Amino acid sequence: MKLSKKDWEIIRLLKKNGRISDAEIARRIGMSKTAIRWRRINLQKRGCLMISAYLRFDKVGFSYAIVLIKLKADALREDILKFKQKLMENPNVFEAYEIAGDYDILAGFFGEDVNSLHNVIEDAVRGEKVINDYKILFGIKTLKGLEVPFYDALGL
Repeated sequence: MKLSKKDWEIIRLLKKNGRISDAEIARRIGMSKTAIRWRRINLQKRGCLMISAYLRFDKVGFSYAIVLIKLKADALREDILKFKQKLMENPNVFEAYEIAGDYDILAGFFGEDVNSLHNVIEDAVRGEKVINDYKILFGIKTLKGLEVPFYDALGL
C-alpha cells in the first residue's frame, strides 16, 4: 500500500500535533479542508493512520523497559500466537513488535515503579512454554517516541 506525498505531509503534521485541525493542515499543505478530511479519514479506514496519545513514562514518574524475547525454535505456531495475543492484551504492554535477529519479539512494558515493573514483566514471561530466553532493558529517559523527538529530554 503506497502513500502519496500529500498523505505523508498530512501524517508528518499529525505526528507533530495530533490535535491539529483539518483546516490548519489544509492551509499548510495548500489543499482544501474537504480534501484533507477525506485523505485523513481514508488513511484511518485503511489502517495506515491511528490517532492516539503517547504517554511519556519518564515524565509522569513511571518506570518502563524494553524486553527482548527469544522464542523456542520448536514452539507450536498456535502457542506462539496465543503468547503474542497475551502480550497485545496486557494492559502494561505499550508496544510489541516481531523482530529479526537474535530475538524474535520486542515488547515495551511499564509499571508504577521499578519493582512493580519487574513483577509485571515476570508475570508476562516467566513460565511461558514458548520462550527460550529474554532480556530486560530498563528505560532511563525517552528521547524519541512514535517518530517524535523530545528535545526537552536533552535539557535544551
